[in-house]
Amino acid sequence: MTEHTDAESIRNWIDDDLVENVDQISDDAAEFNFTVKISNLLIHVIRREPNGPVLIGQQIEYGESIQASINQLSDTQRNKLIARIRETLTAVPVIYGFHDEHDNNVRFGDMHRIFLEHRIYPGEMSQHALMNGLIAVWKTMRYLDDITTLIDSVDE
Repeated sequence: MTEHTDAESIRNWIDDDLVENVDQISDDAAEFNFTVKISNLLIHVIRREPNGPVLIGQQIEYGESIQASINQLSDTQRNKLIARIRETLTAVPVIYGFHDEHDNNVRFGDMHRIFLEHRIYPGEMSQHALMNGLIAVWKTMRYLDDITTLIDSVDE
């Protein structure tokens, strides 16, 4: 485990056999910011502060048709859908939030996007921790990416 890991080490730790692509992007608000593509999903690996945690995350944006589908569910169906989604979100080591188009925290039925983030704090950083975080965020995104199937599977 390493106290401080630089951008080059982070890039070298990302398993190229698992990911499709890694790009370092310019970000004035971060020490480094990589986009990592895994199975057509982009995940960010960011450190904002020199001694801060490495953040692994992304937002999944849903269109108005998804919001309409959620709002057309009965209260019982919506509660079952929320329970399924929360079960997945709480089973992986991520923090999450339901956001509107202005990034405000909102109720599930009013969400425009779901925010996901896994944090690795200084002193816990390793290749193993980095790859586990990437995989956890990817698995959660893959599950939530198909929200239409989740909505359709909810019954009374």
